[in-house]
Amino acid sequence: MLAAVAALAAGALMLPASASAQVRLCQITASSAPVVLNYDPFNPTGLNIPTVAITVTRGNGPGGAKPQVIDFYIRSSNAGANGMQIIPISAVGTGSGAPFGANIFYPTTGPFPNIVTPLPASVTPGTFRYNFNGNNAASDVFTLNAQVVLPANLNLTASSALVFDIEYGCDGTGGGPPFSERNVAPNAFTLNINVLSALQASFVGPALNFNEVGDKTDTDVTTTPIIRNGNIRVASSGPYSISMTSQNNYRMTYAGGNPATELQNLRYQTTFLGQTRDPANTSAITTTCTRAGLGAPPLSGGVLLPVSVRLLEGGIDEVPSANYQDNLIVTVSPLAASTPGVTCP
Repeated sequence: MLAAVAALAAGALMLPASASAQVRLCQITASSAPVVLNYDPFNPTGLNIPTVAITVTRGNGPGGAKPQVIDFYIRSSNAGANGMQIIPISAVGTGSGAPFGANIFYPTTGPFPNIVTPLPASVTPGTFRYNFNGNNAASDVFTLNAQVVLPANLNLTASSALVFDIEYGCDGTGGGPPFSERNVAPNAFTLNINVLSALQASFVGPALNFNEVGDKTDTDVTTTPIIRNGNIRVASSGPYSISMTSQNNYRMTYAGGNPATELQNLRYQTTFLGQTRDPANTSAITTTCTRAGLGAPPLSGGVLLPVSVRLLEGGIDEVPSANYQDNLIVTVSPLAASTPGVTCP
């Protein structure tokens, strides 16, 4: 007789009167055009945005000091954005830019391009160079048109906005002798991409199979418990609800058998999300969980939620049959990003 369960951070400092704070001569700001596209992290094709307009504006330092040439790359403090690409495709302004067609976005862990100042004649690999070609107001602004690629399985939080820093080096003139600096424009621009609340779920582990129990008495399974373990794997960009029920109220039976008839069933218990159910308590196990996170398929990333089943009686006095079986029904649903939940498991 075989039995199995299936599971779907003081002081004062005085400075001499001649002391002054450092004035940054190399200054830029940036903004981006609104993006209204949806990103489903589980879509195997990811999201390809053909053109995003990033507007870059140079600042005016003392005496009209301005950057003339800048080399820059883009980064984000959000590790979930690691793996995406920002690829310049054109620059619109009175100046000129290059190169086009190469990614200038870098993950939080780097390594990052080494921008050397004064800027060398050639562009630092992995950066984009723009020459403003002038020192008048009309040349202060240019638009970088870039392709933005978000591959599948980025570990982004549902409804999150992507905020980017621009790290750059520049050579400039005005307000004194020529100057060179390295600087960072923090939170330079934002892409308001709508990250969908989505999930994947699956059973991980061997079948919850008690194997042959026809020769076991109730005392046998009490003295030497027969327990099987597995996991429900969930990967999600947002919070989710999860519930478990038993098709036959935690009684296994054979094809054509009646799970309510004592000689035709085998009782068992299930432990899931810290709760135990058996034939005496068949209410659904229901929990709302915070986001599980994502990772590369098929099994990395996300969380594993342990499920354990234990046989409560032997089969020696049950109707003989090749298979006694029940189904555990697990329902997992994505929720709105703002939904509160608990950390699971």
